[in-house]
Order: sequence, then structure tokens, then C-alpha cells
Amino acid sequence: MLTGTLRWGYLIYLGFYFLPPLLIQATGPWQWAGIVLALLAFIVVYHRIATGNKQQRWPLLLAMWLIATAVTPMNSGSMAMFAYVGFFIGFWLNNGRYLLAIVLLLLWQAAWFWWWYPSLWLQGYALVVVLGVSVSGLVEQMRLHNHLQQERSHAELQQMARQLERERIARDLHDVLGHSLATIALKAELTQVWLERQQPQAAQQQLAELQQVARQSLQLVRDTISGYRQQGLDVVLPALLAQLRSSGWICHVDVDFAALAADSPQELELILTELCTNVLKHSNGKELWLRASKDHNGWQLRLQDDGLCNTIEPGHGLTGIAERLKVLGGALQWQLAPTCFILSWPSQQADSGQGVT
Repeated sequence: MLTGTLRWGYLIYLGFYFLPPLLIQATGPWQWAGIVLALLAFIVVYHRIATGNKQQRWPLLLAMWLIATAVTPMNSGSMAMFAYVGFFIGFWLNNGRYLLAIVLLLLWQAAWFWWWYPSLWLQGYALVVVLGVSVSGLVEQMRLHNHLQQERSHAELQQMARQLERERIARDLHDVLGHSLATIALKAELTQVWLERQQPQAAQQQLAELQQVARQSLQLVRDTISGYRQQGLDVVLPALLAQLRSSGWICHVDVDFAALAADSPQELELILTELCTNVLKHSNGKELWLRASKDHNGWQLRLQDDGLCNTIEPGHGLTGIAERLKVLGGALQWQLAPTCFILSWPSQQADSGQGVT
């Protein structure tokens, strides 16, 4: 199907239709009447072909061919009408089918023209006009095909981007809410313990910390949905360690927070959040060691705890961490006895620094 502007623009080829009766052939009033009526009928069929469906186009193209054939005895400019038949053959067909159809059209036109106008130069002129317009139809078919391919590719990319964004939000919400809910559950349990021991001040302290965690979680959810996590590792990581300490963990830290934050992507915030969540939820230890170092290959962060663990089955959390690190060009490894998680990722800066101790 041709668009409106393009459809009417192609009617410029009908200029060839009027050249013979105006410049070459002697044309009387009745012949002019037949020529004009044939042109009007041709335009109606052309419009129907350009806007109709696939089931109608071949019968309509046959009608166009019959009009061109019928008007040829009155006007050798009918070659312009045959040219439109050639255009639609080029626009609809390709490869062997196109070659067969255009050869049949050219043979019919040559035989019909030779019957009425036995002139070699007219035969050659008609051949050039019809073949040239037919090739333009073939080019237009390829242009439209490429345009549709680009649109489909663009639509597929948009769909893929939306899917990746949904997966990102799902992973981020899982990481944020998993850590926050684990902390809230632990705070609620500690509050209950202090209340059972009739120590209201300690219980009140746990409730205050629980309220603070809930507010922070709400803000993190808002930031995650909006796609902005701009606190920085130098803020997020100390806050995570503070939560671990408030939950009874003894934390040994060997990290230059400022250097790590300045040379790491924002995705590390949620990666480390999920890592600390795994410690809270799954480790039975009470002491951990956190160390970050940098060499010519990039950064490496080690988190080790004293909990006993015989095997590690990666769930959503560890899988999400591994996927994020892979996107960053890094990797996640772990080992047992003692339990240790090793995160590595490339430096974000051009120069490579020395180890951070």
C-alpha cells in the first residue's frame, strides 16, 4: 500500500501519456474524448490499487492492463499506463517472479505496439519507459521493506529495554526490601526480647532504630522506582555496617570508603546491600571481616564471616549479585571454611591505583 502523498506523486509519469497526441499523432475530438475517459478510468483503478487490500490488487492490475491495451490504438502514450503496470509488478514481486512478470509485460507491449505502430524507435522508447518505472517500483519495495525492518527492530529494542527495566526494578526492589525486611524482623524480635526481660529502655531503642530503618527503606524504594540511587557507597556501606553492628555483629573493616565510592558504579550500592542481607538472613556467625583493595585489574572486595556453612545454593540474591557484576565486567566468587564472598569489578577511572589498606 502506498501513502497518500507518495501515491499522487507517482502520477507524474502520466505526462508521457499526453506527449504523442500533442506532439506526434493527429488526434480528433472523438479520439481526445476516448483518451480522457480512459485516463479517468485508469486513475480510478490506480487509486483502488494503491489503497486496496491484497485480495483486490491482481484483478485491479488486470483492469489497468486492459485499459492500457484498449487505449493503445488511439494513443501510443498508453506506454505510460503500461509503465504503471510494471511499477506495481516491481512493487509487489521479487526475484524470479518479478523477472517472469516483467518479461511477459514487455513482450505483450512490444507485440501490441508493433501491430499499431511499427516503429523501432517507439518500441525502444516504450521499453525504456516501462522498464525504468518498473525498476523504480522494485526500488520502492526494497525501501519500504528496509523501513519496516527498521521499525520492527526499533519496536523490538523498545520492548527489550522495557523488559530489562522491569527486571532491573524487580531485582532492585528484591534487594532493597529483602535487606530492609530482614533488619525490621530482627529489630522486632529484639524488641520482644527486651520487653520480655522488662527492659523498656532497650526495647524503646530498638523501636526507634526500627522506625529509622522503615523510613530509609521507604526512601530507597522511591529512589529505586525513580531510577536514582545517588547516596554513594561512602554513605551506603557505613550505614549497612551500622545495621549489622546494631544486630549484634562485630565488624572488622579495612576499606577506604571515599576511594571506593569515587571509583565504583552506583550498582555496587545494591550489590553490597544484598550481600549484607544474605549475612543477616543466612549466616549463623557473629563476626565478619570486610576488606577492599585495588590493583591493575580493578577492585576486589572480600566479605568473610565466622558462620559455619557446608554448602551454598545460589538463590535470587546471589544470582542477582552475579548478574549485576557480570554487566559491570566483574565476577562473584565464594569459598567455604571460612565462608567468604569475593566481588571483583574493573576500575571506573583511567589510571590504576595501588591497593587500599
